[in-house]
Amino acid sequence: MLLHSIIQIFNKPYPYLFSFQRNLIIAIVLGLLIYLVNLYTIEESYVTNHFIFSKFIVCLFAGLTTFFSILLIAEGVPRLFFKQNVKENWTIGKESLLIISLLFVIALFNNIMSFVLSKEHTSNTIIFSFLNSSLYVVIIGAIPATLIIWFNYTILLKENLKRVSLYNEQLTSRIKDTKPEIQNKIEIQTSNKNEVLELDINTFLFAKSEGNYTDVYTSISKKIECKPYRITIQKLEEVLQKYPFIISPHRSYIINIRNISTTSGNARNYRISFQGISHEVPVSRNKFQAFKNAFNQ
Repeated sequence: MLLHSIIQIFNKPYPYLFSFQRNLIIAIVLGLLIYLVNLYTIEESYVTNHFIFSKFIVCLFAGLTTFFSILLIAEGVPRLFFKQNVKENWTIGKESLLIISLLFVIALFNNIMSFVLSKEHTSNTIIFSFLNSSLYVVIIGAIPATLIIWFNYTILLKENLKRVSLYNEQLTSRIKDTKPEIQNKIEIQTSNKNEVLELDINTFLFAKSEGNYTDVYTSISKKIECKPYRITIQKLEEVLQKYPFIISPHRSYIINIRNISTTSGNARNYRISFQGISHEVPVSRNKFQAFKNAFNQ
């Protein structure tokens, strides 16, 4: 039961707050903090007996090593290995794992730095030093990391949920008053030479990518029709870009915001529904603001 509760906590959605500016500020602050802590806590005699450089140089290396360790894990790793869908589905568990990894990398790189600058080079020394400092770093770092995660989840995320909930109410009210203002039917040539997509903009609900095909949903006399066409979602979006109320809320979807029925969720898991269809269209977190702007036009 306890394990199940812990797993549920780790699987809870969490905002992905990492950005280059934020990572750079954190790296500078923590690098400077490590430098100052070492400068005022390490004895001059200890540095003289164990390292080839002066106390100032050793402490400076410790600060710089911490700085680059943070940028490597918080900036480099996500850019290389985190796809957009990973960031959109970020959880407390992923945030905790990334922070723990960051703490271990800081400890590892600082130990390598200490080993390189040390007067004595033995494998036993670096292994013992790594285990000792890793435990120290994790214990010291786990407390503020836990507080930061708790603060972000309970304060920032809940505040965001309130704002999005309020927006949902405004959106629902606006949907009821929104009426189609155009009469426009277009023909779109698909990748199949013998196939033409005849689309009535007013009855168009949304389109969903299915590989090289796209399922197009329309509503005619309250009857839902879904037809697959051999055309990519990107090509369809390009053709329909002249209509400001037809947007892509997700890389696999295009929607007609004038025909939305209801909305639900939050900025982390926002979903759109159309009358007569059980399938919900997701809104990517990085496209949520664009969706709001398009609807308010």
